[in-house]
Amino acid sequence: MEQVINNINASIRKFADDVEETRTVTFIASTDSKDRHGTVLNQDNWSLKNFNNNPIIGYQHNVYGGGMCDGPNPDDQLGSAKAYFETVKRAEGDSQQLMVDITFEPEDINPLAEKIFRKVMHGSLRAVSVGFVPKKNASGQVGEERDGAFHYFGQELLEVSVVNIPSNPDALKRSFRDSTSSALVFLKKTLDKSFGEIEEMKVKDILNVLDGRNVEEPIVDLNTTDTDTEDQENIEENNLDLAKRMLTLAKLKGYSIKSTTR
Repeated sequence: MEQVINNINASIRKFADDVEETRTVTFIASTDSKDRHGTVLNQDNWSLKNFNNNPIIGYQHNVYGGGMCDGPNPDDQLGSAKAYFETVKRAEGDSQQLMVDITFEPEDINPLAEKIFRKVMHGSLRAVSVGFVPKKNASGQVGEERDGAFHYFGQELLEVSVVNIPSNPDALKRSFRDSTSSALVFLKKTLDKSFGEIEEMKVKDILNVLDGRNVEEPIVDLNTTDTDTEDQENIEENNLDLAKRMLTLAKLKGYSIKSTTR
């Protein structure tokens, strides 16, 4: 099923008087407005149960098993949250919007959460982005074109992230492109083939070679420590994992990262 990341210009509600104690900030996470890419999220058909049972709050969507070039880091989970709906009174009729209360972890257990919280309080970070899976109807469709926009039938909320540039639809694509380049350079070195030869190979064949590859043992400098050797092995392991994930991702039909702005 297609995973979609939807960037919006979220509004931060007025900070509560006890925000320094609670570390909780309220965001408007999603509305029924058409974004500038012509899509509309169905605010009447959100699934929030799984998210509220295990809320995932990240920064720049770095919550899917570790960054593309780094190992998993528990501090990527910035805190806890509760998602809920709020009714909006309008002349043309009431509607609802998705709200999320984010409680950032304290500095002593998560310095990254503290930094993000301080930037939110300062006003330099004011946007959140929702990651969701579109729901399908009986015909297997996730939405329809009408009234000059693509309307999703419904969404299951996966995670909410504080983001830097909600108005830039190419930001995530650039990050993905840079990670892909790193993966291809690693493949060229590991497989000892040119980029042209790699391009002619099937993804399945490349993954099979990587799984059973005979990688030359690194030359160990007698002056290096055991820690240095372990670090090098970890780097190689992360690079291999990166290459596999990028190749697997590339072959998935229908995969997309969708960035939109409200």
